[in-house]
Amino acid sequence: MGSWKRPVISQETLSAWCMARFASPLSAIIFESGYSSAVLGIILGDERRVVVKARDWHDRLLSCWLVHRQVWEAGFPCPEPLGPPERHDDLAISFEKYLPGGEPLHPGRDAAEELGRVLADLVKVASPIGDSSTLYPSWGFLRWDDPGDTWPLATDIAEDLNMRHDPAWIEHAARLARSIIRGSKLPTVIGHGDWWTDNIRWDGGHLLSVDDWDSIVCLSEPAIAGVAAALFGFGQSTIEDSVSFLDAYIAASGRRWNTLEYQHAWAAGLWARLFDARKATMLGDYQVTTQLEGEVEERLDRAGVKMRLSEL
Repeated sequence: MGSWKRPVISQETLSAWCMARFASPLSAIIFESGYSSAVLGIILGDERRVVVKARDWHDRLLSCWLVHRQVWEAGFPCPEPLGPPERHDDLAISFEKYLPGGEPLHPGRDAAEELGRVLADLVKVASPIGDSSTLYPSWGFLRWDDPGDTWPLATDIAEDLNMRHDPAWIEHAARLARSIIRGSKLPTVIGHGDWWTDNIRWDGGHLLSVDDWDSIVCLSEPAIAGVAAALFGFGQSTIEDSVSFLDAYIAASGRRWNTLEYQHAWAAGLWARLFDARKATMLGDYQVTTQLEGEVEERLDRAGVKMRLSEL
């Protein structure tokens, strides 16, 4: 299932791209996937196997590619990127080596601990790389620094999230979470902004590959870890799993967090969950909202705000 943003690519267009990039035509398509991007595994006429990705052009993708390339060169498990994104009209086209196999971990405490450690390792490798200023504006829903108190545009649905205000506690909790994040002056690092378990593949208990390098962001370390802790379990990590994730991340990072950093992480994670809840209500789905409603008081409390749901 894809979003309305996912481009449709004809075989003729794909073959033309292959000829231009590799001097070899398209021979066969192994798979086609992607949500807001079109991702295709292909075989070229000379038997090489590569993955091509097509999505809307954004200048920040060039910086994402640079991080991807240098992280791969450092030996971090991920597919080898084959050159920076190329612009074709309004699309960004990029290629990487086909790295098949592996499975995502089943969400739960074990996955939380493993994924927390891997994210900490990635941040250690990625953060010294390049000019992070070119990664602004932040990717997707992580644009909590946009002016005003409105929701940023969703990248996968056409509806404006600011057109719905029911249930009202979503907006009220989001303002509280956003004020905590904006009030922070924490230094930034480079990390992954879409740390869902299905973006990380494992083979026999060993990390095979981290995917989706368009989601590289430059944010505070607690924000990156907090969002990942809240979302890694297919967008609905439990509080217990979020705690396990953050504990594992902090231990692997090699340093202690102070109270403000810990609160910042929970505020960022709550913002991400509230964004998803508002987006779901725009589509008439209240299941996400119902689950979060039972957690919002504790997530706010961990972010440093003691407030009952009835007060929101």
